[in-house]
Amino acid sequence: MPELPEVETVRRVLIKDLVNLKITDVIIKYDGIIDMDNDLFKSSVIGKTIKNIDRYGKYLIFNLNEGNIISHLRMEGKYFYLPNDGIDNKHIHVIYKFDNGYSLFYQDVRKFGKMIYKENNELFSTNPLKNIGIDPILTKKIDYRLIYDKIVSRNVAIKTTLLDQSIITGLGNIYVDEVLFEAKINPHRPSNSMSFEDVKHICDASVEILSKAIEYKGTTIRSYTSSLGVEGQYQQFLKVHTKKICSICKSTLNCDKINGRTTYYCENCER
Repeated sequence: MPELPEVETVRRVLIKDLVNLKITDVIIKYDGIIDMDNDLFKSSVIGKTIKNIDRYGKYLIFNLNEGNIISHLRMEGKYFYLPNDGIDNKHIHVIYKFDNGYSLFYQDVRKFGKMIYKENNELFSTNPLKNIGIDPILTKKIDYRLIYDKIVSRNVAIKTTLLDQSIITGLGNIYVDEVLFEAKINPHRPSNSMSFEDVKHICDASVEILSKAIEYKGTTIRSYTSSLGVEGQYQQFLKVHTKKICSICKSTLNCDKINGRTTYYCENCER
């Protein structure tokens, strides 16, 4: 699944081509991708011009001259900017046509992705962004106390808590493993056992790891590639996720399930 660094990579690729293009038509081949009435979505975006592309957590936000398109790639969503006849397969579900003879094709093998139109005044006051937590990359000064209070209010494994996007958004399965390893915290530990220093380490590790992953265009594991075939290289810096031996103590890493998610960690280094 594309996580924050992968979505940021997609944003950086698309913004080079899409800014100031006018949407002349929207072709919806699979209704389930659009998280609102399809006709209302089309009438809201056709004729609008893309002025910028933002990101919050794992969400892409296409800023139009009026309103916004919010897009979540979910498991396998991908965008491709190509000539109008540039791609045609059964996994292309939404096509945005522009006034320059090119189109933005949305491909999604599993059909889990979502798009919705929001006016400017409702962008962060309504779903899906209403209850999203802090973005560790965009937040200039993290309120550690606020994050601490949210984390220790829960009696579930810390990994489960960090996968909840209402606390720290943008962290997915891969990067939670890496963050907890960097913070030296066992992913099975109950959230309400965290000290203030533990939470501070988690926040700081999130910023450090996500920033580096963005620098290397994300992690290419399984199906992820960004638009136009850009592939991430951060997988070469992973320390625990998919690894077998701890890079610090050289012991065998554990691999088991936490709330159904495959989890890698070191029992010696993570307490």
